[in-house]
Parts: sequence; structure tokens; C-alpha cells
Amino acid sequence: MRLLLVLALLVASASALAQRSPPPVAISAEDQALVDRAARRGKLIYAYDQAAWHGTDDAIAKAPDLGPKIGGWVVDGPPEATEFLFFDKDPASPHMLYIARFRDNKLIDGHALSDTDDRTISSSRLKLIAALNTARDAARAARIGNCSDKPFNTVVLPPETPGGPTLVYFLTPQATNDAIPMGGHYLIEVATDGTAGAPVPFAKSCIALPTNQANSAAMWITHLLTPVPTEIHVFTSLSARLPLFVGTTQNQLLWSVNGTEIVATGKLDDKN
Repeated sequence: MRLLLVLALLVASASALAQRSPPPVAISAEDQALVDRAARRGKLIYAYDQAAWHGTDDAIAKAPDLGPKIGGWVVDGPPEATEFLFFDKDPASPHMLYIARFRDNKLIDGHALSDTDDRTISSSRLKLIAALNTARDAARAARIGNCSDKPFNTVVLPPETPGGPTLVYFLTPQATNDAIPMGGHYLIEVATDGTAGAPVPFAKSCIALPTNQANSAAMWITHLLTPVPTEIHVFTSLSARLPLFVGTTQNQLLWSVNGTEIVATGKLDDKN
């Protein structure tokens, strides 16, 4: 009960801050680089998650018998022009089962492929699939747990630099329209040699933020693990279509995350 009261007060504070729009606070070049990376990754995660969601719905509607054949999915492309595909269960040489194209997160076209179609998967997409499978094995070995009784959603981002790792995210799915999970999200980096790093959590506990508060103009959360908001905060704001205020305890800063716009607005102990 005490936690619920605290969260209610924080949400009310976030609503007031959203109305105030305080001026930004100067941050270091190092922190700005982390902020820019979080915005870039969060935007791509959101676009890929949207493509997977709507592509899955379209595939089920058009090819309801596809389910038992599916080995997994990946999405690629820039955030404004993504492509989603289901691949089969052949571990040695997976092939496409379904492909969908999106423009600005809206489905343009999608169709299942028959045995007479060219179902070849490009080498770049095969690398994404290989990284996904490696990360799945690492996640199982580490026994990471989500904050839902439903399986993780996965998002695979390509390397950001030549020779860089592939980024595989395991995301606790949103179970209802009334709340969005902030805990139970992980990143596993897969190197070019096929080795997986340790799972990196984005929170220390399970918490879901309400998204339908009638008097709330924003959400609020305290973040303990990094000095700046992360790509998960950006993804959450985009998904909820609400600003998210983040208090980073490492440097006692308050941040406004409004979609991909991340701004330090003041100190957590600032009374003004």
C-alpha cells in the first residue's frame, strides 16, 4: 500500500512537471553520447516491435496454419521503413515463411510465401537470426526471468559500427492497455565471433507504470543502474505515447523522456 501511495505521488509530480516544461540542464559530452545512443536505439526498438506486432496479426489473419512452422522472427531496415519476416524451424538453413513491409509503422503489404516462391534469406538477415539463437541460449543458461506469464518479445538490432556486436533485447510484453512494464527487460550483445555477453538488466525489479490515469500527463520512474535514461525509457514513452520522467539516482538528476527527446531538467532534490 505504501508503494502505491508513493507511486501515486510521483505520477502527480510528473504531471505537474510536464505542465511546467523546465529548461534543460547542461550535461557532459560523455552523457550526451549515451543519451543520443538511447534515443537512437529506443526509436529502432519501438519501430521493430510495432512491425513484429502488426506483422504477426497480419500473418495470422492471412495464413492461420503458419503457426506450427514458425521458428522465429526478425525485423530490419530503418525505423521509417521496416521489414518483418517469420522464418522456419530449419536450424541449419532457415527460410522465409512470411514477409511484411511497413512505412512509418503502418503496414504496406504482407504475404505468406509458398514452396514455389523464393524463400531465400539474405546473409545480413541470417546473421540476425544466428545472433537471436545464440542470445536465446544465453538467456536460458542465465535463467533470466520476465515480469509476465507470457514469453519474452525479442528485438534484434544490427551492429551499430563495423565489427560491433548485434544487440538482442528480451522484453517483457505489455499484458494490458492500462499499464506498461518497466522491469523484466534485458540486453544480450552477441559478438561477431558468435559469443554472447552476459544479460544486462534495465531494472532491478518488476514494476508496471499506469498509462490510463485520467489526471496524468506523464509517467515517472526512478532509475538506479545508469546515469542517464536508457533505450527502454525511450521505447516506453513511445509505446505509451506519454512523456516519462526519469530520476537517475547515480547523479541525482531528473530527466524528461518524451519519445526520442531526452532532456535533463533539474536535480532530484531541487525544490523549485
